[in-house]
Amino acid sequence: MMKSRWWLYGCVFFLSCLVAHRAVVMPVTHDEASTWLNYRHYNLWLCLSDYWCWHTANNHWLNTLLMQWSGDLFGDVAWALRLPNVIAGGSYFLAAALICFRYVTSPVLRVAGFFLLCVHLYLLDFFSLFRGYGLMVSFIMWGIFCFLRYSEGYSFRWLMYTIVAVVLAVFSNFTALLPFVSFGVAWGLLLLLNKRYSLLLKHGALWVAIALIFTLLLAYPIRLLNGSGEFEWGSEGLVAMMTDLMNNLLYGRSYLGALSSTYFVWLGVMMFVLLGIMSLVKKPVNSKNPILISLVLLVANLVLVMLHQKLTGSQAPIGRKSIYLIPFLFVPLVLGLNLITSRKLFIPVSIFVSGLLLLHTYRVYSPASCREWYYDAYYPELFSATLPGVMPGDSITLGSSWIFNPSLAFYQKSRSLPIGGLIYQKPLVIDSTMQYYYVEAPDTVGMHIHGYEKVKNIGPFFLFRKTLDQ
Repeated sequence: MMKSRWWLYGCVFFLSCLVAHRAVVMPVTHDEASTWLNYRHYNLWLCLSDYWCWHTANNHWLNTLLMQWSGDLFGDVAWALRLPNVIAGGSYFLAAALICFRYVTSPVLRVAGFFLLCVHLYLLDFFSLFRGYGLMVSFIMWGIFCFLRYSEGYSFRWLMYTIVAVVLAVFSNFTALLPFVSFGVAWGLLLLLNKRYSLLLKHGALWVAIALIFTLLLAYPIRLLNGSGEFEWGSEGLVAMMTDLMNNLLYGRSYLGALSSTYFVWLGVMMFVLLGIMSLVKKPVNSKNPILISLVLLVANLVLVMLHQKLTGSQAPIGRKSIYLIPFLFVPLVLGLNLITSRKLFIPVSIFVSGLLLLHTYRVYSPASCREWYYDAYYPELFSATLPGVMPGDSITLGSSWIFNPSLAFYQKSRSLPIGGLIYQKPLVIDSTMQYYYVEAPDTVGMHIHGYEKVKNIGPFFLFRKTLDQ
């Protein structure tokens, strides 16, 4: 037993080191840079009533606050600004290990369970960036663990821990308001099914109090962000949302052809239905069964997404907005490992599941880039191509496509790089006084006419240099 614990703790340590390493070597991304440029020295305690605090959705409040504190302590370097999310990653891995220790009976299957919860490169990306998504998903994982503990004996202490975790998730990213409500729905169903009616009032007072506080604190920012379309998201419905999330978890790989993501989504649906049926056919039916509770949490989240669409006319979360669903999707699968009763299957199943996840991660892994902001991976090569010949006291002028501008501005300001001419333009207007242009393919049009020649390709992008005076 103790050996299996240390093995999982070793996995926690290894993954924590992995996200820390990527936090050091990965170039600062577009949205990170926008957060730093807009909010590095902003007084976030004024956000309750300050319009400019919410003029961009890049202000994930708790993430921004922790970024400020970490930057004040260690300086404005990438690893320091990302440190809170690196710690959140380690915290997520620890919560995953605790779920496996407590709710998966076989030490061998615990390894497979831990990998199911943690070994997804798309998820790991966000623990190496200073965005609110990593913090949010970490707190949600802790919320699930605490809620499972609450279901065992209805201890008010564990309910309080659950709510605190989910509240912190909301302050990390307002998308977590959906799972916040889903926890409340699952809590109510749990008590009703187990006929604990007295607790509906005793423990329900805490939910009501938090809901009122949220209404007071978040009404203004939610109204502003909703008015600017930040909660409209972009997925047509549940199937489209889940297909998009699965495509991200696969990191765009098409193992089963063009419809790989769709196939995996429906495979998941069948597995969840099977888990539910197998849990319900057991006699007597245990309404406190962790598998059933985790499935209720998942279904509650999905139903709330549909209700949000119907009531507001908006679309379902898409891309990184749906990352909060990852713990809800994989916790039932992990708990379902307990349904494997044959000891002869423990090792083969663990090797199969763990092997597939590790092989996939190995195939798509890149230490210095992430899926959501892949285009920001090439700044070291850009700087090595443009800055080596710059004399002390001199500088270069560099124009760029709009997607590169925030990160370039971050490096120019935080490192005092000798770069001028950084103007945010969408669309790009070519200025013939610039020495260099770093652009994506659509912005290469007109470069030769204005006297620029291509120096080199940097990844899928292009570096141009001025050669002719106009």
